[in-house]
Amino acid sequence: MKTRISLIAVLFFSLVFSGCQEYLEPNDDNRLTLDVVLANPEFAEGFIMKAYKGLPTNYNFNEAVASDDAVTNDPASNIVSMVNGGWNAQNNPIGTWGGAYESILYINTFLENMDGVEWSWENTMQNELFAKKLRSEAHALRAWYNFMLLQKHSGVGTNGELLGFPIVDKVLSQDDNYEIPRSSFADCVNFILADCDEALKNLPNKWEDTGDVLVDQVNGARNTNRINGLAVRLLKSRVALYAASPSYSTSGFTMQEAAQMAADVLNNNGGLDGLKGSDLEFYNDPSSSEIIWASARLTNQTNWERDNFPPSLFGEGKTGPSQNLVDAFPMADGTPAETGASYENRDPRLGKYILYNGASYHGGTIYTYSGSGIDAPGIDKYSTKTGYYLRKFLQEGVDIDPALSSPVGGQHFYTYARYTEALLNFAEAANEAVGPNDVIGGFAAVQIIEALWHRAGIPNTYLAGLDQAGLREVIRNERRIELCFEGHRFWDIRRWGLTNVLKETATGISIAPDQVSMSVVNVEGRNYDAHHIFGPVPYNETLKYDLIQNEGY
Repeated sequence: MKTRISLIAVLFFSLVFSGCQEYLEPNDDNRLTLDVVLANPEFAEGFIMKAYKGLPTNYNFNEAVASDDAVTNDPASNIVSMVNGGWNAQNNPIGTWGGAYESILYINTFLENMDGVEWSWENTMQNELFAKKLRSEAHALRAWYNFMLLQKHSGVGTNGELLGFPIVDKVLSQDDNYEIPRSSFADCVNFILADCDEALKNLPNKWEDTGDVLVDQVNGARNTNRINGLAVRLLKSRVALYAASPSYSTSGFTMQEAAQMAADVLNNNGGLDGLKGSDLEFYNDPSSSEIIWASARLTNQTNWERDNFPPSLFGEGKTGPSQNLVDAFPMADGTPAETGASYENRDPRLGKYILYNGASYHGGTIYTYSGSGIDAPGIDKYSTKTGYYLRKFLQEGVDIDPALSSPVGGQHFYTYARYTEALLNFAEAANEAVGPNDVIGGFAAVQIIEALWHRAGIPNTYLAGLDQAGLREVIRNERRIELCFEGHRFWDIRRWGLTNVLKETATGISIAPDQVSMSVVNVEGRNYDAHHIFGPVPYNETLKYDLIQNEGY
């Protein structure tokens, strides 16, 4: 875990945008000393920017493929070996250990040295605002990265205890003991929540201009793509929900606490007012009110479409939604759909997120029935394995026809936090704590699902009279639908302790040439064991010192 800081790497972003010639002159060792860095606020902020740079900006849909929601037609994908029994401490393609600790190092370095930085020499008030804002961002980002460690590497250790990760809250010096043991799961949760509370002292819910130029230079809309107070509140609700879930419930956290933290998000973001149909396709509009925190918008992009368009549109069709997921979308009246049910009279979200046989798209029709052409299963190496193609997150207007003189791109951005997750966090926690109809923080669980169904165009008749167990199934299904391809399903079934679902075979649909006869077919097995409820600690880390591994790894 002993790590050295390369200031050149940390400060590259700031250096590029600095116009000061003196800083372009290399020192004897071609590095900037810490004293030089701290004398320049742009350089000092580079530690924070380096932590931001560690956040994802590209959807690869690996966690959907690792779950029962999708398969890939890419035989070289490391997820293929993972789902076929190869998920272990030496092969963990969805781990985050090294990257998270690297970002935490930059953040800790910043927190330990920022008090000596003059952020604004022109204005004392602005200098104080910068210091408060940046300190809060640092605590927020550290909480974010620590949750990634908690989600992907916590579990029941070989000592029988529920463990989290080694908490590193400072920059380790040569005199420190680097053999930091894994803390208890509960201690890790409390550490994350404490960082969140520290961040909320000075982070606004949203970055908005006030009209005061000095204030807006610090806390204004120019910070749109940086973490904000609402994202931190959402993170708190996510952490608390995980901690209270069946796989982690021995930690002592309760669903009542999780519901209260989620209600805090709702009460700071207008509750259920303003939900609208366009929220369902938030990824088409970076200004959507559904988005709490997202990466910067990149224009003229084609990579997601090249990877996932059907081959008839010159894509590689890598992510194939499963029949399992398609079956999760209810009928138009909210009643559960039968396995392999017709696409007619279904939840409108099905057509928004998944391309199925007969779907209108890109000025034409996608056909996947037997004999229909290149988009049908098994016709081409880029053809779907399941009979379905991904639609969610892809820009329909992108055109990658090689006959064009240049491709037509679209806008891409990665969403870190969206409001619907907060709504679903609350619904789940409130239902588990007090049932469908009792109120926590001004809301009831069934009220949230009614609002989400109304937004989707589904009547709430089916919800009437559901007991706690019945609404639990609906809420879990809503998470699967609303948050599909956003990295939640893989971890949801694990925190729920659903070892039976871990092993469910991913299925697809076989459609006869008459497009009437259809049958569900097995596509790809899921070779997970019970211990795969938790992810592993990297094997190499356990070689460095007596770091406890999770059971089964």
